[in-house]
Amino acid sequence: MKNLMMALGAVLIFAAGPAFAGDDALTADAAKRFVASLPAVESLGEELEAEGKTDEMRVDTQPKPGEAFKPFSGAVKALKAKHPSEYGRLSNAVKPHGFSAESWGEAGDKVMVAYMALKMEKENPGAMAQMKAMDPAMMDMMPPEMKAQMEQAMAMMETVADVSPEDKKAVAEVEDELDAYMEEQANS
Repeated sequence: MKNLMMALGAVLIFAAGPAFAGDDALTADAAKRFVASLPAVESLGEELEAEGKTDEMRVDTQPKPGEAFKPFSGAVKALKAKHPSEYGRLSNAVKPHGFSAESWGEAGDKVMVAYMALKMEKENPGAMAQMKAMDPAMMDMMPPEMKAQMEQAMAMMETVADVSPEDKKAVAEVEDELDAYMEEQANS
């Protein structure tokens, strides 16, 4: 995607950490409001990308091993630290949808991880078992960069596998809207 969602959530596809232990379950209402906020955030993201501000944020939002995987809330934190005026614009963009920038980031984390869990269950239900069956000695033979990517992918799979049933149920109510949004972004 060529928008803030990509900048804020690019790591979602490639990296992860522990699941969201102790967090409250996502509500269907919050998931709907998050999806409704995406066009406004996309507009801001396109501006940030055009200004070259998203590249440095991607580095800041890459989770470290053992770190909680929260790409959207991590990106909100990075935006606040590095680009306070754009953080204010994000706050203004998500406020009509009932979010502060921080609560939008938290909802985004949960929505996207639950969305990935739903997709994985439907499209590749055996993926987790395949990852777990991988011989650890094979990891040691990989070049360092590839090994790091594989470790991140495995951590992501574990995070996705640990999504609560409540979060998946909430996101299932907006899955069609997310599918359409993701397809539109992929085609633009």
